[in-house]
Amino acid sequence: MVQNEPGVFIGPIAAVFGYIIDVIFNVVHSMTVYHSLGFSIILLTVIVRTLMLPLAVKQQKSMMAMQALNPEMQRIREKYSSKKDSKSQQQMSAEIQKLYADNKVNPLGGCLPLLIQMPMFFGLSFIMHQSYLYVTRLGNLYSDISGYLINQVQGYTNVIVPLAIPRVPQRMYDNQELDISRIPDMNRVLNAFDVNDWNSIFAQVAPEHAANLRYLYEQMTAIESFFGMALTEATGIGWPGILIPIFAVLSALASSYVMGKANVVTNEQQRMQQRMMMVIMPAMMGVMTIGLPAGVGIFWITSSVYQLVQQVVMNSRMGIRTLPENWKWGENGK
Repeated sequence: MVQNEPGVFIGPIAAVFGYIIDVIFNVVHSMTVYHSLGFSIILLTVIVRTLMLPLAVKQQKSMMAMQALNPEMQRIREKYSSKKDSKSQQQMSAEIQKLYADNKVNPLGGCLPLLIQMPMFFGLSFIMHQSYLYVTRLGNLYSDISGYLINQVQGYTNVIVPLAIPRVPQRMYDNQELDISRIPDMNRVLNAFDVNDWNSIFAQVAPEHAANLRYLYEQMTAIESFFGMALTEATGIGWPGILIPIFAVLSALASSYVMGKANVVTNEQQRMQQRMMMVIMPAMMGVMTIGLPAGVGIFWITSSVYQLVQQVVMNSRMGIRTLPENWKWGENGK
């Protein structure tokens, strides 16, 4: 589907991260043409997560502090367990807040890294939907294809319009927002086409035009594809796109498990809630990535793997055993 313009919130975020991706892409593309956009997303994620390391350390300290305060918090809750009136509940909340303040603990401190990542998540989603607007080299290829169709292929509207109709929102027709005789508007339409649409174009134009267009198209897909997956399209449940949701779930599960080792709770109810969250959040991420561009899934998987390695190192430094005590490497336990 032809994409709408970004809003006042997503637009600036996409512009910033789009510029950064373009800079990284130019470096990666100078070393490898194939999969260059995918590698750029991975490198961007690693850079961002590395810059967030101080926040990650702060998050870990916040989790440990909350864990240390847990017995006192339980005592306060038990004190008011039989008092359900609003005044008693307000007093309980005031005592808990005082406990946080006296110990200089921010209960939301552990959420900060996630809150920082979410704007990037939405911004990257928009960038992947319209990557040609942010990756200069890709944008040039789109413009070359659009210019060739407009200037060289007679009757190109008879080829493009039937393919575009199902992919252009009705209001864009009603308001005449798209004019495919203009390169920017043609770019927007071509960006919504899938491989079947492109094959239909190649089949309907003259052989010499098909050869030239296919040459440009193959350069475009070399950038937009990552080991057989179209980074700018929803992963879906087909092969190999389904690998993105699968790895998103597995990497998030592993990361949640390792983080849980550093956040031990003694209360049975809280332990059950923790276990549920360890399963629900990765499952939600898997479902979300099915409908999102594969490039966003690559970002999330890379972020989860980075967090996994980061937490293993932090656990080790704090003397927290990540693997079960009965885990053995080989026959001799090495």
